[in-house]
Formats: sequence, structure tokens, C-alpha cells
Amino acid sequence: MPSRERIYRLQALLRFVLGLGVLVVVNVLAHSRLGGTRLYTALDLTEDRRYTLSTNTRDQLTDLAEPVYVRVLLAGELPAGYQRLRTALEEKLEDFAGYTDYLEYEFADPLAGTPDEVRQRQEAMFEDDIVPVTDYQQSAGERTARAVYPYALVYAGEQQRIVPLLEASRPDVPLAQQLNQAENLLEYNLTRAIAGLTATDKYTIGFTLGNGELPPAQFADLVSELRKDYEVGPLYLDSVATVPDQVDLLIVAKPTVPFTPEQAFRLDQYVMQGGKVVWAIDAVAMDYDSLQTTGEAIPQARTTGLEDLFFRYGFRVSSELVLDLANSPIPIATSQGPTGPRFTLVPFPYHVTALPASEHPIVQNIDAVDLRYPTLLEEVGAGTNISRTTLLTSSNRARLQAVPSTIDLDAQKFSVKLDRFNRADLPLALLLEGTFESPFANRMRSSFENLLSRSNRDYRSSSIPTAMLVVSDGDVLANSVSSRGEVGTLGVNRFSGIPYANKTFLLNAVAYLLDPTGIINSRNKDVRLRLLDQNRALAEAGYWRSLNLVLPLLLLSLFGFLFNFLRRRRYAR
Repeated sequence: MPSRERIYRLQALLRFVLGLGVLVVVNVLAHSRLGGTRLYTALDLTEDRRYTLSTNTRDQLTDLAEPVYVRVLLAGELPAGYQRLRTALEEKLEDFAGYTDYLEYEFADPLAGTPDEVRQRQEAMFEDDIVPVTDYQQSAGERTARAVYPYALVYAGEQQRIVPLLEASRPDVPLAQQLNQAENLLEYNLTRAIAGLTATDKYTIGFTLGNGELPPAQFADLVSELRKDYEVGPLYLDSVATVPDQVDLLIVAKPTVPFTPEQAFRLDQYVMQGGKVVWAIDAVAMDYDSLQTTGEAIPQARTTGLEDLFFRYGFRVSSELVLDLANSPIPIATSQGPTGPRFTLVPFPYHVTALPASEHPIVQNIDAVDLRYPTLLEEVGAGTNISRTTLLTSSNRARLQAVPSTIDLDAQKFSVKLDRFNRADLPLALLLEGTFESPFANRMRSSFENLLSRSNRDYRSSSIPTAMLVVSDGDVLANSVSSRGEVGTLGVNRFSGIPYANKTFLLNAVAYLLDPTGIINSRNKDVRLRLLDQNRALAEAGYWRSLNLVLPLLLLSLFGFLFNFLRRRRYAR
């Protein structure tokens, strides 16, 4: 007869084989019944839920109907920080692949091969705007530089999307913070690229024109980026009786000619029908060319013709300028050289670097936004049907300046009176959500009724639940344009060359307004760096070394003693 110990071993083996067989059968059944998707699950015990995909991401992956291929240019010898990003990205792609059979990925080293092959590859990538990041390492008195390509290339069919994993950041932002931010945004960047390549129905965005808005060249970079995911086009309000239903979002970009009552009525009824709007409003007219030429300018309050709408919607764009010690510089002639004046970049408090004011998905994990002559935003009205979220504010060293008042360029060369900058967190961008009231309820004209009859619509005095964003600076979405007509990158300061988060802020705002429960929610991830306390680690180094050496030996000895004791006790009978 077989011994009892052999029977126990046989039973354990049978249980293991049976369990393994059940898992295989369940996975096969799930694969056949769930449209080819493997049964996938994982247990995330991290505090920041870094390994848990959002519901929208999971739904998007399980609904994939065509192959998607991701090629990541992070391979080979990488600095430690980029290696951590590579590992995080590989884990994220593994999670993605667990929800679909249509996703494949690989990691490639763009610096592999002969020097000629690398050079040709780099030239081809440069033509696609794939520009390396130079990483400097200091060791043993020697400084080395290495090109790193933090990019992912996403393919679907004949289409390709280049995904920068590391966003352009100001030079004062530490690399560790940039890499941590990149890790936070991995899911958002990948899902946005996949959705843009595979979506069949796209939202439609309209830019109003005809009221002195920014010329198309000055928001061309934003339009180019938006067209990757949306249908984008101009809308002249005078050419339509009412804003077409096909327009999902309107962007009003720095109007300088007041809207007529009929134009304002069209905008109002668009909001009443549930339309979404981004208002980028300059409440102050400022001539920068005059400031550069004569050395002074006098900003004047500007009327937009939308004041009644704004008041009824719950906010007011004040004509008080916000000045801030956190600002971007401008060039000022500070001395005279043999070939002409010499210019120096001087802090300019009228160019405010606005700071994210909340953990809302629109502004979470973004840098400061560059604003030019912003004014104060004020909340008005006490309606409970509208929620307001402040997205951007000044720093804690700001002040207000009423207009008209002179801006003297020469005065910027000298130190400012710090005690006057005693205001903090002045609102510069507001998100409003809820049910809005029309200001035309008791002011209907025959021209308004004619517009409604031409489009077969009834007047609405209260809106469908909707949302809007207001920014107290029209230049927030303006890119630079050279004398040769070359379009600059939105957010890159044309004087200092420092990149700001203007483009990211606007893209996030558009994504949220169009689909507040969609891809934008994956920006809520906040993966925190668990950094060591260097001083404490150095002070307690001896203790932890001893503990790591002695404790395992003690545990091993204890285990050996207990094992032998129980074994003797069992077989001594």
C-alpha cells in the first residue's frame, strides 16, 4: 500500500492540475464569448491606484475593432529616471493589452545600429518633429551627454500619432518632477491617441469670426492640434439664423468688435440649447506696439456687447488689470551699444504666469499658463443651479490696477514696490457648469423672433444642463507668427523661449467640456514620488545595514530549529 505521505502528495498534485485546468477553461470561454478579449484582472493595493485603469479606458480598449500598434522609443541604455518611465509605460501597456487582443507594442532603441544608420534615422525622426532630450550625467569629473527619445508612436491602419511622453517644461522644473508628471499622464496620452486614431464620429468645434477675433494664423497651432481629434471650422454669426446643432463647442477668441444684440442672442440661444463655449475675453484694450515704440501705453476698458450675458450666466470680466510678481519677461532696451540699443529680458508684471488652482482634471498635472494683461474675474449672482470652479489664479504676490492708467516701460527697469503686491489667488479662469438663465426673457425683439422662426426654434429662457469656460485673456490661445508667416508653438513665450502650459490647458478644457466623463478623467491619476529622506538615511545607515544582515540570519536559524524540532517530534512516535 502506498504510504500516507505519498497519498498526500498525489492529492496535492491533482488539486493543482484541476485548478490549472479550470483557469484554462474559463480563459478560453471568456476569449470566445467576450469578442476575443482575454479574461483579465489585477489587484491594485497602491494608495494612489496607479495600476487601476479608468472605466472609460477599459471600455475603449474592449471596444477596439481594429489592430493598434504602439512603438516606444525607450530602449537600450537609459538614465535611471527614464528607465523608471520606461518600466511604468511597459506596465501600463501590459494593463492595456489585458483588455483587448487588438493591441500590440514593442520597445525600440533609436540609437541602435551603425553611425550612418543612426544619423539617417535621427534625420527622419526630426522631420516628424521627434526631437531628442539631452540628458547630462556627471561622474568622476567627467560630464557625458546622451540623447533620449521619450516618444511613443501609435499606429492604426494607415494613420500614425506621435505621442510625446515628456511635455515641454520650464527650465526651472526639476527633471524628476517632469518624469513623475509624465508617468501620471501615461494613460491619458495613450488613450487620447488611440481614441483619435480609431474614432468614427468626431465632435465639431467652431471658432467665431467677424467680431475682430484673433486672425486664424494666431490660433493655427491650436487648430492643428484640435484637428487630430475633432472637426474644426470657422463660424460667422451673421451668416446663420442660429448656431447649427452640429456645432458641439464654440470658441470665442479675443473679440475686439462689440457683438450686436442679434449676435449676442444667437450665442445665448446656443447656450440655452446646451451648447458649450470657451470665452477668451480681453476686457482691456492694450496696444503693445505703442508700448514698444514710445515706451508707454494707456490701456482702455473694452466693451464686448456680452456683458449682460456674462452677468446672467454668473460671472463678470472686470476691467481691472491683474499684476503679478510671478510673470514672464519682455525685452527692454537697457543700454546703448555701437550698433544700436541693447535689449535685456526684464520681468513684466502685466504678463502673468497663472497657476492651477485646483485638482480638477483640466488643470491637474499642468504647469503655469502664460497670460497677457489678464483682468480680474468676478463671480456674480447667487443661483444654486450653477457650480463654479476656479481653474487658474494669480500667485500670492499680486495686485490690481484700474484703467485707464499709464504703463511706463522705463519704470519696469527698476525694482517694484513689493508691499503693493499683497493680493493672493485672484481668479483668472473659471469653469461654470449647470443650468443657465437667458438675459432676453423680458427683452424679446421682433428681430430675435425672426431669427428663431427662420430656424424653426422656440425661445428658451433656461438652458439644458451645460458648461462653459471663461478666461480673462484672449491671448491665452494665441501662438506667435513670424514676419515670414511662420506659426510658432502655442505656449512658448516668444521673448524668452520658455514653454508654458497654454496648449495643454486648452486641450484639456475642450476635452472636458465635450465629454466630462470621458478620456479626460484619466488625468486624475496622481502618482507620487516616494523619495527617501537623505539626511535620515545617512544618519541611520548603520542600523539598517545591521538589521538587513542579522534579521534574515535569525529568521533562517529559527526556521531551521522549528523544522528539525517538529520533524523529530513527528517521526519519533
